[in-house]
Amino acid sequence: MTTKPHVAEAERIQREIIRKMTPAQKFAIAGELYKTAWEIKRAALRQQHPDWSEEQVLVRVRRIFTTGYAGD
Repeated sequence: MTTKPHVAEAERIQREIIRKMTPAQKFAIAGELYKTAWEIKRAALRQQHPDWSEEQVLVRVRRIFTTGYAGD
C-alpha cells in the first residue's frame, strides 16, 4: 500500500512537532491519551453492559488497564 503524499507530509510535520516537544510535554500528552483510552473503554463497557453498576464498570476498566485482560 502506497502512502498518499498529503498523508506522508502530515506525518512528517507531526514527527517534527513531537521531536521539538520537551519530555514534560510528551509526558502530559501521554497522560491525556491514557485518560482518553480509559474513558472510551468505560463508555464501551457501559454500552455493552447497561445492567452493570458504575462500580462494576470501573472495576472492569481497572482490571483491563492493569492486567490487559478483560475476562468474564
